[in-house]
Amino acid sequence: MTRFRIRRRALVGVVLGFVLTAALAACGESEADAPVAADPPGPVDAQVGGTVDRGGANITLTEVGATRSFGSFDNAEPGFMFISAYFKVQNSGTGSINLDPEVMTLELAGGGTGIARQAAPAARLANAGPAPGAEERGWRSWEVPEGTRAATISYKPTADTEIRFGVIVPTEIRERWRV
Repeated sequence: MTRFRIRRRALVGVVLGFVLTAALAACGESEADAPVAADPPGPVDAQVGGTVDRGGANITLTEVGATRSFGSFDNAEPGFMFISAYFKVQNSGTGSINLDPEVMTLELAGGGTGIARQAAPAARLANAGPAPGAEERGWRSWEVPEGTRAATISYKPTADTEIRFGVIVPTEIRERWRV
């Protein structure tokens, strides 16, 4: 009987050890710590480095970066960061194309959108589309929650055309971005 009690106590000790280890390993985890989506939402036409020619617009997304600040007056709110994208937009048609900030949105996983900001690491993309045969180059920025890993930039150069770029946010979030 003594042997049975010793084995039972040893078994209970082993089980309690596993339970305690599992409980300690889970300490501090919450939904906020859950992995953030790493795939751009929705369908995409291209990714960074890609070019799409549609609806009279030929657009290339050449670079994407992330920062908390562009300088003394251009700082993201606490818990947020900026995602900035550099574009080359050519008017490949005969009509006008739109470049207003509201026709270029940043979609986040889960259905949210980034908040368009005037801040940029260098020259901002013009708000007026280029004339036929001409091009514009520049940056667009959006403020997003820190931890955002993927997004989709939706650009609507005309009322019936949409071009979508999938973006994977760089792992390096710069404290301050200067060019």
